[in-house]
Amino acid sequence: MNKKHKRLLALGVTVLLVVFSALLGTKSSSNDSQNIASFDITSGDKRILVNGDSSNIIQKITVKGTIDEEMIDSNKKYSIINQINIAKSDPSVKAILLSVNSPGGGVYESSEIYNALLNSGKDVYVSMKQTAASGGYYISMASKKIFASEETITGSLGVIISSLSAQKFLEDNGIKNQVIRSGDQKAVGGLAEDLPESTIDIYRQLNKESYDRFIDVIVKGRNMSKDEVLKLADGRIYSGKQAKDNGLIDQIGTEEELIKEISIEKDITNPQVIEYQSGEVNGLFRSIIKSISKDMVSELQKLSASNTEIPTRNYLG
Repeated sequence: MNKKHKRLLALGVTVLLVVFSALLGTKSSSNDSQNIASFDITSGDKRILVNGDSSNIIQKITVKGTIDEEMIDSNKKYSIINQINIAKSDPSVKAILLSVNSPGGGVYESSEIYNALLNSGKDVYVSMKQTAASGGYYISMASKKIFASEETITGSLGVIISSLSAQKFLEDNGIKNQVIRSGDQKAVGGLAEDLPESTIDIYRQLNKESYDRFIDVIVKGRNMSKDEVLKLADGRIYSGKQAKDNGLIDQIGTEEELIKEISIEKDITNPQVIEYQSGEVNGLFRSIIKSISKDMVSELQKLSASNTEIPTRNYLG
């Protein structure tokens, strides 16, 4: 067994051990945790962040990290999409407080979250944290008002497609990639070959389509002219202060200040602020497993015989 296979085997064993430990931990701690807090830390539940009138609810939804397929997974109990659906179906929810701390992510995933927020039937208010760039800004365009810190990093308005090639290195070392294609554009690219200009042109067209949609979303979300947005959407990042000066956000302020603003605008006294989250115990184990799983996928990709891949479009800072 070579070194690569040994490393992959070790990762697999580690995953099994972590899963087994998680199951044991969940079973042993479930009874003890019921009297500690108002929510079940092992299975996840509704958390009351600010106690108040349960008929006037502000539902907080936290988008943290890269916007990916997990956030729009309808089979995952408290995915972002499902949290939006919970808010949509609950008449007690008067507004959605979207907390965004994300550098962006997939074009498709960002669009799905944006559309779900737009069609939720609820007014959305955004509190930007350390970073709300690219796709993080895109999903914020479904909001009625945006608050951020002066130190928030936002902007990065644009789309990227990236592809890594080691063709020259392989050729210099006597390794030649040979592919038989049914058409000139079938499975072009990947690690073993440079992208031809004809393929780059195709990707540029795809990029422009996504970029144009991003611009339109900002025009609509910020009530700005297209020319104003195009001047700002060259891919650069902005501080919260710069974003405010350029009309990309509404106000410099904290999440607590935004909650007060929502209460005033919605004419709510003593609102209850809630959030649906996965349990802390299982959430921790899931994070560990996810990290290890990514390592396993990386190892599998290295062992894979396939050299071609389809580059993905990202609203990513």
